[in-house]
Amino acid sequence: MTVPTPPASAVAAGADAPHRPGWWRTNRLALIALVLLAPAVGLGVGANEWYSYFGYGMRKVTPVVVPDQGTVELSGAAWGPVRSGEIADTSGMDMPEGTRLLAAIVPVAPEGRAVSCEPPVLVQQSTGREWTPMRSEIGIPYNSDEPERCISSLADEDDPESAQPYSLTVAFVVPSDVEGPFWLEVDPVGDGRFVRFSIDP
Repeated sequence: MTVPTPPASAVAAGADAPHRPGWWRTNRLALIALVLLAPAVGLGVGANEWYSYFGYGMRKVTPVVVPDQGTVELSGAAWGPVRSGEIADTSGMDMPEGTRLLAAIVPVAPEGRAVSCEPPVLVQQSTGREWTPMRSEIGIPYNSDEPERCISSLADEDDPESAQPYSLTVAFVVPSDVEGPFWLEVDPVGDGRFVRFSIDP
């Protein structure tokens, strides 16, 4: 049995079939756009994350370093000198196992109007590890004479220049094996800078 010869028109069509371009050539415009847009998107996302962390006043990046036993004027107040130490007697406090209690006192003298600030933060200089103040968490009751954050209310509502000096009093629970020196950082509201004390309790 013999196989029939295909018609001449079919042979000619197969011989003259157009050459199809490869995948790379077909998608070259999309690939060029991807090469151009990928870095732009990466830079945009990175810049947005950086600004979300450091911008909008959320994270200050410019410290004003206070000399040892000195003071500094910033954001309408005089800050310091700082006093710090370890509280050895923690009986009656709810201290976690393997921790110690560090305390610091920062005098604040408003220059007329009261200032606002966030609670101070303790930063280990060698690693950048941070701790926030603990008070009620370990059983220390609130005391208006020993505030953890700046007193933003005025002493006399009729006299905006009557804000009185006071002292920020903060306590930090840190692991027993954490060693100083530390920075104690106070962040006044409305300024692109923050106060930085060097302490080694």
